[in-house]
Amino acid sequence: MKKFFLVIISFFCFITLSYWDNSNVYEVNREIIFKYISKDVLTDIPNSYKYINLNFIDIDKKSQNYEYVQKLVYADLIQNNNIKLNLNLKLNSYLFYKILEKESWYNFINSSNINVLKSRNTTNFDLFVASSIIPTFKKDKENLLKIFWWDQQKMEIFQDVNKTILNDYYDSSKINQNDLIYSSIEWLAQWSKDKFTSFFPPSENKDFQETLSWEFEWIWSYVDMEKPWELKIISPIAWSPSEKAWLKWWDKIIKINWIEITKDTTLSDSVSMIKGPAWTKVVLDILRWNEKLQIEIIRQKIIINDVEYKIINNDFFYIQMKIFWDKIFSQTSKAIDELNNHKEIKKVIIDLRNNPGWYLDQAVNLLSLFIGKNNPVCYVKYKSSDYFYNSYWYNKIDLNNYEVYILVNSWTASASEILTWTLKDYFPNIKIIWEKTYWKWSVQTIKSYTDWSSLKYTIAKWFTWKTKTWIDWIWIYPDIDLPLDVEKFKTWEDNQLNYILNGLK
Repeated sequence: MKKFFLVIISFFCFITLSYWDNSNVYEVNREIIFKYISKDVLTDIPNSYKYINLNFIDIDKKSQNYEYVQKLVYADLIQNNNIKLNLNLKLNSYLFYKILEKESWYNFINSSNINVLKSRNTTNFDLFVASSIIPTFKKDKENLLKIFWWDQQKMEIFQDVNKTILNDYYDSSKINQNDLIYSSIEWLAQWSKDKFTSFFPPSENKDFQETLSWEFEWIWSYVDMEKPWELKIISPIAWSPSEKAWLKWWDKIIKINWIEITKDTTLSDSVSMIKGPAWTKVVLDILRWNEKLQIEIIRQKIIINDVEYKIINNDFFYIQMKIFWDKIFSQTSKAIDELNNHKEIKKVIIDLRNNPGWYLDQAVNLLSLFIGKNNPVCYVKYKSSDYFYNSYWYNKIDLNNYEVYILVNSWTASASEILTWTLKDYFPNIKIIWEKTYWKWSVQTIKSYTDWSSLKYTIAKWFTWKTKTWIDWIWIYPDIDLPLDVEKFKTWEDNQLNYILNGLK
């Protein structure tokens, strides 16, 4: 059962580790850090730690620090060497979180905050972050123990049903034991009634993790299956094989290479059928409203840039943000540098159409490019705490000096909505073009298990910073409602973009 608890939790949506530029934040020394870890993290250390004789030459055996350091040595978090420990010095925040990871099994560090953490020392805010998370983890661990150890009656029933189906059920030879267990766990996730909470068995988790890095050959469109039989196109990626084949975000795929989608077809099955070697063909039968169509698409393995930008008509600076992944901040920052090099351009178009969002921390990073430091940009409500995310120290451009237009549609979701709504709050003169957005109000994180399965679940809800509006069914509405002309778009004529370029005519 110990392996069951060896989890690594990736906080894709947890930005606070990168945060440090705030008037109430200050660096703390090793003495405070070691005291915190010893008292609040290492709560299960047996009393035998007291028999350790420390070799550090600058710690008095009579001081309280001696006991704190004994615990850290017992937990193998620091080496008991004959050197100075220098408790008055600071500790790099990256090392602080690595220590916490080793003891708590949380993966605090990810690609979006690692460089920031390596560049600064541990602060009191880092202690606040850790003290908010670790007690919750321990409580969850205790609850799991109650379920799997203390409630023996229910566990015995579960085990007996499992054993009976595998051994005594008439068609037991058709039952796969792993499938039986994983389907039970999937049912637990589905019972949350949250469309964004999902359990991925090892095979499906591999597909899911691949989608995080785009390391596969594909038609380049987001797909989802909320109900049996309903495999939907979420949105085709700009300039992708899907978009060139005219797949639309309201299409339902009913057949893949003439194989029908049934109630027994999983999302993983569907994705596997659509995948294939680059430059090979896949045939999709789709239902578009009440019309059945058959579309052929050539698979490709391509590099998706998070951001594309260009100057249009020597008058507009166009920035298209496709998805809020790790590179979006650096690529947008580069785009703004390019804009700043063209002082004559005073009109900016930000295209967020079909952008499904993704990382909350990247939304906060992006907003820091436009909004002065320490100003609130997002309000997130966790189960046991609330937090305002503030802009950082970047602030590379003042949008008050520009005419700004934001293009959105019904697949502008999550982090894209945070960006849109917050920019509109700070810069009321921004014009939002087209229709209501997706209204994705939740923040997800991922737990990975030792059998390579994973659980994606909702950990928080976000609200607008200014009015604390929760956007569930309270969409971002446009200033100008202008539907896309699909027929014109088939010849690459973008009537929504042209409406802006022609002076809103």
